[in-house]
Amino acid sequence: MESQEMESPRLRMPRIRTEFPARIGPFTEQAEERTRAFVRRFGLVPDEAARQHHERSLLGTLMSRAYPHAGLDELVLVTDWISCMLVLDDQFDETRLGQEPERLRRVCDEVLGWLPADGVVDDDGPSASVDASITRAFRPAYADLWRRTVPHTSATWRARLAGHIGDFFETCVWEAENRLTGRTPGLDEYISYRGRALMPYLDLIEVTTHHEIPEEIYRLPEFTELNQALSDADLWTNDLFSCEKEALLGDPHSLVLVYRHEHGTDLQTAVDAVGVMVQERFDRFTELSRTFPGPELRSELSPAELEALRRHIEGMRSWLSGQLQWRFETLRFDPTRPEVTGATGSTPL
Repeated sequence: MESQEMESPRLRMPRIRTEFPARIGPFTEQAEERTRAFVRRFGLVPDEAARQHHERSLLGTLMSRAYPHAGLDELVLVTDWISCMLVLDDQFDETRLGQEPERLRRVCDEVLGWLPADGVVDDDGPSASVDASITRAFRPAYADLWRRTVPHTSATWRARLAGHIGDFFETCVWEAENRLTGRTPGLDEYISYRGRALMPYLDLIEVTTHHEIPEEIYRLPEFTELNQALSDADLWTNDLFSCEKEALLGDPHSLVLVYRHEHGTDLQTAVDAVGVMVQERFDRFTELSRTFPGPELRSELSPAELEALRRHIEGMRSWLSGQLQWRFETLRFDPTRPEVTGATGSTPL
């Protein structure tokens, strides 16, 4: 499969090739409709601009492409997860909160407290809150997500997911510190932090396949590299598509903008260079997904275990090809939306 070519008045985007065909599941429209109802029900889209931005993002389409094998209930659940996470991330990136690292850290710690590994959902909890507007909207939403996720998962998986969300939140706080001081990170530093953002969504593959990867396999260096190659390929592609928006907002947290700053290039040169980097990560993931598990591990696994691992890796491939196709369907990265052109950020909750 070869990507389409994205044109903009200022930038020419590179072609990205993947060998895995883009697929889509049969429940796309249902996922779109139900996740829109989810964000309305919990007040995660407080005004018309926020509602339109969420709907134009087509997150049900993304999840249906990333998990084409998922049943309806599982697809709706993972779509609600990404809706909740991305709406929260927009608050971190595009409002005043994203320039107040200490306040943001307290908010992130509070959110993590809503995701206990034992699966117990506390709908009430302490009355004190770091940020009442965030808590009012997101606590009930996360309680709903956790309640629906727990029956599909073990305490080990839930602890891993919360850990990955915590790693992502650390990146969000680091970004807020950079915005506060006007600092552009170095290339290696940015790559190290950036790679954390996709892991919660790769964890959700296991919800859709009804099989958890055993920890002894999950912690293998080869499996870690497989996850990292996919994360880099996805997130760096995201940075290509969103770099105009980030540039207009004055936010340096894009691989394209970091590369431009470090090498002193123009934006098009940086786009071209990052396109080469993205293709290298696509190719590395492709290679790894074909050689894992190796002969020694394969000989230790039962046919049922091998089949479950095969389905998981197939799910990873769907993420790679699906997210690439979705980027030509979504308007999430539209640099002309008023919140971007006005550099005002999205509406606070």
